[in-house]
Amino acid sequence: MIAGENIQMEQIDALIERHMAFIVRTVSGCTGRYVSVEHDDSFSIALIAFAEAVRRYDPQRGNFLAYAGLVIKSRLRTFLEQENRRAGEASLEELQESGREFAAEPADESSLREEIAAYQEELSLFGLTMETLADQAPRHRDTRDRAVDVARRSSEEPRVVEHTYRKRKLPVREVSRVCGVTEKIVKDSKVFILGTMLVFVKKFPGLLSWIRGARCNHDR
Repeated sequence: MIAGENIQMEQIDALIERHMAFIVRTVSGCTGRYVSVEHDDSFSIALIAFAEAVRRYDPQRGNFLAYAGLVIKSRLRTFLEQENRRAGEASLEELQESGREFAAEPADESSLREEIAAYQEELSLFGLTMETLADQAPRHRDTRDRAVDVARRSSEEPRVVEHTYRKRKLPVREVSRVCGVTEKIVKDSKVFILGTMLVFVKKFPGLLSWIRGARCNHDR
């Protein structure tokens, strides 16, 4: 953000032009792919979110770009979740038409909301948020799957779990030893491993079903 910059809706066009690289970089970071400013729905969502951030910005919130980044990421996550849900519904119809069996949804929407709220409280014990986990999740599928496996195995070790809650951090060396992986592997994904381990420890059914379902779909 430029010192003394006027963050007002009257300046929206100039603000977008000035911070175009920031907007594109934020979208690319959320989607994990190249962003076309002319033919990309995600970029359109980001522009709307940026305008929303300008409209709602209060200097007391701190740095404008940090705030705008949060708004853009939040709106993009909602959009991407809706897109994934539509794709899932289409796949479900294909399964039904082909006569293949599939698992029912693990929980209704209200139960899942309660579960997510409980999970957020658990994360807060470690100074984490779901946004932090999303930002630090491994980008490559193989790395993410390995981190989930490390989290699951760690959750089954009482000493690891006890140390994690007592010290409010992941015991990297112990996790490395228990799971038979290098300390570098654990360190590179330690925030994601910790957050995922909490899901296994607390046995959140909806989130567990999502994790296991995602892995099963990948294995196929």
